[in-house]
Amino acid sequence: MKKIFLLTSLFALICTLTIKAQVTIGKVTPPDSSAVLQIISPDSNKGVLIPEMDQAHRDAIKNPAEGLMIYNTTSKSFNFYSGTAWTAIGGSSPWKISGTTNPATDNAQNIYQMGKVAIGLPDTISSIVKFIVTANDKGIMIPRMTIDQRDRIPVDSLANSLMIYNTTEDCYNYYSRLEKEWQSLCGKLGKAVFEITDCSAIKVYGQYLTNQALGTSHYIKVPVTVSKAGSYSVTAVTSPDNGYYFSTSGEFLTTGNYDLILQGAGTPRNFTKTGMPGDSIKFSLNGIDAPCKNIFIKVEDSSIKPLYSLICNTVTVNGVYKVNTALDGTNTITMQLEVDPAATGATYFIETNTVDGIKFSGSGILMGGIQSVTLNGSGKPTSYVQKTLTISSNSVSDVESCFATVTISYAGKRVLSIGTYSSSYGYCFNGSAASNKLITSTSNYGVLPNSVVKVDGIKLTRSGDFAPSLAELQTALAEKPDIVTIGVWWNPSVAQAQALVDYVAKGGVLLAFMEESGTTNMLQAIFGQTSVTSSSVNGPGAVYKYPYVNDEVLNGPFGDIRGQQWGEDASNTQAISNIPGSQVTIYSYATDISGASSSGASEMVTAFKHNTLNIIFVCDGGFNSNNGGNSNTICPFVLNGSNFPIAKPNYGRGATRYSVYNSIFTANAFAWAIKQAQFNGINK
Repeated sequence: MKKIFLLTSLFALICTLTIKAQVTIGKVTPPDSSAVLQIISPDSNKGVLIPEMDQAHRDAIKNPAEGLMIYNTTSKSFNFYSGTAWTAIGGSSPWKISGTTNPATDNAQNIYQMGKVAIGLPDTISSIVKFIVTANDKGIMIPRMTIDQRDRIPVDSLANSLMIYNTTEDCYNYYSRLEKEWQSLCGKLGKAVFEITDCSAIKVYGQYLTNQALGTSHYIKVPVTVSKAGSYSVTAVTSPDNGYYFSTSGEFLTTGNYDLILQGAGTPRNFTKTGMPGDSIKFSLNGIDAPCKNIFIKVEDSSIKPLYSLICNTVTVNGVYKVNTALDGTNTITMQLEVDPAATGATYFIETNTVDGIKFSGSGILMGGIQSVTLNGSGKPTSYVQKTLTISSNSVSDVESCFATVTISYAGKRVLSIGTYSSSYGYCFNGSAASNKLITSTSNYGVLPNSVVKVDGIKLTRSGDFAPSLAELQTALAEKPDIVTIGVWWNPSVAQAQALVDYVAKGGVLLAFMEESGTTNMLQAIFGQTSVTSSSVNGPGAVYKYPYVNDEVLNGPFGDIRGQQWGEDASNTQAISNIPGSQVTIYSYATDISGASSSGASEMVTAFKHNTLNIIFVCDGGFNSNNGGNSNTICPFVLNGSNFPIAKPNYGRGATRYSVYNSIFTANAFAWAIKQAQFNGINK
């Protein structure tokens, strides 16, 4: 018993000492030289069992030592503490060998994962996400290759949506099986390949002043040659940076030569010193520097203002202006300056404000005395509204502002003309009659610089005489002409009259010159009242007076005929009884000032404009008749040699003769019709 106690005490004492030697357990043999502790199973059928615990107990260990090991009964795996976190050892691999359900065991195997995969330890993985990468200082990189390398991938192995980064065009590409080609995320065509082949052809526009922001008049025109279609981005910056730059971007759909407009932005900070060429401009094409080195922009000191005056009554607007059409070299404002002799040699800068997308500007050297200058237009008008622009300058003069009015051309108009004798007398506006020449003359209605009414063409939808049946009329109106005109001989039925009024109700414009019995059908359809009637009055050569009222037909672009007269052609006039006066502007009554009038003439109306519908009505079918003769009772419509409307003198059936202004009334009425069709018409 004493021996046992002694041995036990000795063993306990030994166990309290630090053992520095190597130890073998299970067999009396020295351990391997590389091991501090070696455990050997004498029967070769036993192992080592380290502490087992579930994950909750593992995580409850306080201050685990680095390398501490346990067996995790929750995850069924060995865990060791890395110094910062518990890490599993072994266990079943979550990755499978491609094409099988076998766990992957080698880095060289093609593998897949059935669950979600996260890189970067995200807080959570959304239920709709299969793969997520989380980082705040790194990105991901997909395979990078040139176009040649990309195109060497075998076509039969190209999967739909396969993606690479194309280093040739500097953009991501993906394969589309539907289109059977690589697509670019920089646009279907990818990035363009282009160059500036002639640096001397680069043009800089605008005057540049310190502390004045660049606007639409400041731009650079750059000619380029495109060898591969695609997207483009061009920038031009000052070197060194002076606070302003130019840029543009878009897509070339085809190869060839293009002129790019680089719009300016920013504000120049410093002016160009005397004797210096200006700010050097550096161009970049899709991120590649262009070889052009000798493009300079001079910036002037805006604080220096010379003395000169704008002569406002010399302001002239030149060129034709169309909606959504960029202004070009023909769109200018010319004017004169009165320059103080002391300002000779200084720089003038004159510009307008921007109105509806357009402006004008010009600059140059003051010459002294009276000097003519030109302001060049830029921009693109977006509406048909007439524009008034304010002209300002850098002069110190008290007279610093003038005004310029720009008229925008109306869109082209289609006209349906109803009536006969289109060539002999011109009752309608077809054929070769004077009335046709009036409306088709581009000096009257066109886009010439001298066109009285700016409109982009007048087209007749029918040629020659046209006296339609109801079916023919309905077909013609279904084509939605902008304007319909009526002259003799055509006598509308009730159904035809209603078809025309239905057309007007939809926004159509009607200029009716009528004197036949069907006039009543038209009037009753217009006013919706059977009490409105018409009857024949007076006779050939009757003369009716216009009132002196402010109206755009009586006082229009072709002349002021307020208080003047119009003449009846060849036969009697139709006069309107019981017209609803509140609905119309009356242009004339049935009183014949050149002869005896019919009973009640002063109460009956012979011409009017409807106040809410697009209708002008004159009770004479031959109002626009002209055979070139000098008769005083027929053909009151006259044009001069340039097809401009003028008065016909010595007209009337009585002893007193008058000048009659039928053609000027019609010209103004047609101008009104074009405007109504543009802003309130059936095709607006």
